[in-house]
Amino acid sequence: MKGLLSVAALSLAVSEVSAHYIFQQLSTGSTKHGVFQYIRQNTNYNSPVTDLSSNDLRCNEGGATGANTQTVTVRAGDSFTFHLDTPVYHQGPVSIYLSKAPGSAANYDGSGTWFKIKDWGPSFPGGQWTLAGSYTAQLPSCITDGEYLLRIQSLGIHNPYPAGTPQFYISCAQIKVTGGGSVNPSGVAIPGAFKASDPGYTANIYSNFNSYTVPGPAVFSCGSNGGGTSPVEPQPTQPAQPTTTLVTSTRAPTPTQPAGCEVAKWGQCGGNGWTGCTTCAAGSTCNTQNAYYHHPLSTWLPTREQVNPTHGHSLLVSHHPLHATIVFALEV
Repeated sequence: MKGLLSVAALSLAVSEVSAHYIFQQLSTGSTKHGVFQYIRQNTNYNSPVTDLSSNDLRCNEGGATGANTQTVTVRAGDSFTFHLDTPVYHQGPVSIYLSKAPGSAANYDGSGTWFKIKDWGPSFPGGQWTLAGSYTAQLPSCITDGEYLLRIQSLGIHNPYPAGTPQFYISCAQIKVTGGGSVNPSGVAIPGAFKASDPGYTANIYSNFNSYTVPGPAVFSCGSNGGGTSPVEPQPTQPAQPTTTLVTSTRAPTPTQPAGCEVAKWGQCGGNGWTGCTTCAAGSTCNTQNAYYHHPLSTWLPTREQVNPTHGHSLLVSHHPLHATIVFALEV
């Protein structure tokens, strides 16, 4: 058998290495629209953007124009939903921004200013994130009519900086706002809104993670009279202070992990400071990404012990920069 690694296994390797996620559908009203019908289609599959100085931070790689993307009409104050191809599984905040186009959204490259309308940060105590397959928010009712880019980003901080690089998963929808007000919120430039020194960018979620500030500007909101409110700079999310109560009864020992728990592929199964579930789903084992982040991978990959070079085979090891290590066994 000349190839010890089958084409099927190689395909699985490629799919696992690139197993990220992308926001690919938009819902408005009661309608879930087609894949990339109103969302600009990127050209980097479902990979993240990591360069803080890149224009790709606006609408992802390949998203500078929307000539092939339709624009959907939405009333100011109405809700909308972004849907992913697979649920977000990298810990980190999710945020939504708007940028008004000077003309049509399809011809707009996002080089104007952006204002934030929604954040999903962690909850404390525990530092739990909103990792979901869809995210619903509401357009501000006071913004002016016109065409906008509606931008969503998931910032993965699961691989702590500076040893790792935070990852931006981004998509932009094209919308036309009607029935709005008279407010044009001030905004920030992208790139430029996020810095490598931002506490929310450099945070280590595995060590003393007790508060968090989402990167970027404050969230804009409309006042009670329909006007805009002056945004307050974001403050760290901190755990509530519990009331101290003397308990005289003896507590049973806390289990090390929930009974019957199971970590799905690309979840977290270990690492320094990790106190959650460590049991991987069937067909996978816990793989060490770094000292702080271990995640399940399929068990089909051969190990060095399973492929013996003394039996006429050699090992070719490919290290993917983001996730997996692929081992190829070749006959010599």
